[in-house]
Amino acid sequence: MSQSFEAIVFSAPGEIEIRRFNLPPCGPQEIVVKTLYTLVSSGTENRVLAGHYGAQGHFPLIPGYSVVGEVIEVGAEALAWQVGDLVSAGNPQKVPGIHQQWGGQASFHVYDAAKPVLLPRGASPLDYVVAELSAISFRGAQMASPQRGEVAAVIGQGLIGAFSAAWLGVFGCRVVVADVAPSRLERALQNGVSAAVNARDENASARLKSLCGGADIVVESSGNARGFALATSLLREDWTNGAKTHAPRLVLQANYIEEISLNPCNFFGGEAVQVFAPVDRRREDRLAVVEHLRRGDLRGADFVGEVMAPQNAPEAYRKLREAPDECFSVAFDWTKG
Repeated sequence: MSQSFEAIVFSAPGEIEIRRFNLPPCGPQEIVVKTLYTLVSSGTENRVLAGHYGAQGHFPLIPGYSVVGEVIEVGAEALAWQVGDLVSAGNPQKVPGIHQQWGGQASFHVYDAAKPVLLPRGASPLDYVVAELSAISFRGAQMASPQRGEVAAVIGQGLIGAFSAAWLGVFGCRVVVADVAPSRLERALQNGVSAAVNARDENASARLKSLCGGADIVVESSGNARGFALATSLLREDWTNGAKTHAPRLVLQANYIEEISLNPCNFFGGEAVQVFAPVDRRREDRLAVVEHLRRGDLRGADFVGEVMAPQNAPEAYRKLREAPDECFSVAFDWTKG
């Protein structure tokens, strides 16, 4: 008899419900994972809920891609795994009868055995539920080749921006941030950034420049035109002077619903800029993040704002969308189902 499981389903734009499905059988090169916690990628998933990012025409669907769970079944050829292993995982195998984008918000999953990442012995699941999502920020920060002592500015302090600031700090940068939500700015200061500025301030760019003198690395994670303009205004202009050996780097860590127009010759103030647009995380990034979490370079649970039951998903997504100053992030606890 196949395993029955629950999933959060976006049944139509703006509509959320819990549905039951039957899990596909475990193949020889697959594992079955019982979900412990999932983390909401709030910007991405709420935009999917609104019908963006290719969701239009694909409702109903199961969202989510950040899962921590326990292995409960191992295929005959999945020799690297044992029942009881804790894993961090993203996109599970398809479930018949429902579209998945990306299918993580569910109580059980079948995974290709090559995809999950093994967690350390004794790992706290809530500390590692951030691994998949933070690996996106890790990849962007690493692509910028941060050098110890450089200055980095991060625009937007949602989860992706908060993790970007944290990783740049781990890599030895002095980090300043901007956001429109005071609580997110305060959280960033508590997590170790050197300065935080409200992006709604009409003088935000001048204020940030006074604090950092122009940034070697700027991460744009707000996902809107105003944030993009603020990001480009902060790029260091005098990079060829003194000991600077890298042109300033702009890392685009957001997707944009609106079109952004710019003049390629003067959208920033200097003579050169490197632009990076990481689109996902690799297995190597996920492994590196797990190791950083194991060593305590950052504590994953510090980035989990609220822990809620999956049955409260409609309230959770509404709070993330409508009250970002009150609700920083949400993890769903699947252990009591």
